[in-house]
Amino acid sequence: MAQYTIDQNTEVRGTSSTPVIPVGINDDVKLIAVTKETATNNSPYLQFLFRSTDGSELKHIEWDIDPERISPKPGETQDEAVQRRTNMMLVRVKHICTKFVDESKFVLNAQNFDELCEGIITIMAAKSDTTVRLKVTYNWKDYASLPGFPPFIEEQSNGETKLKINKQYDKMEKSGAAAEAEVAESDESGLPF
Repeated sequence: MAQYTIDQNTEVRGTSSTPVIPVGINDDVKLIAVTKETATNNSPYLQFLFRSTDGSELKHIEWDIDPERISPKPGETQDEAVQRRTNMMLVRVKHICTKFVDESKFVLNAQNFDELCEGIITIMAAKSDTTVRLKVTYNWKDYASLPGFPPFIEEQSNGETKLKINKQYDKMEKSGAAAEAEVAESDESGLPF
């Protein structure tokens, strides 16, 4: 029997089944689920699933910190670099979770990433049905995502948004789009051909 088979039964989808929440500041978003998932390489990750009123979704993922993949900044030890990255992750998680559970109830101590995920999932089981605003930007791979640094989420009931787009730090265009715009704006006089 052949290991690889392509025939009339091989389905090719023309579009994604679920649209993604677009880049920008988005109103009327709900946190649908907080789950622990496993990637194809067997690495666990924590996933926050957000859905807007139009049905579009955004999955925010937090990975375990792998010390071998962390590069220290100048003057920083490897342990300090790992601690810095761990703290950044915990700040993002707290920033999200405390929009749905009381901050005084969001207290957790975990010995490893699995315990951290399970603890967060347990706490978030009692989450409120709060409607939020999300600031969505492009990540370095040009996927719509939450920024790496708060603030990027706020309660909708707070009135006018305090979330801001900072063009210096927030990637609002895909890398290819910026290159296409630059080419479109150039004239042919400087081209060598």
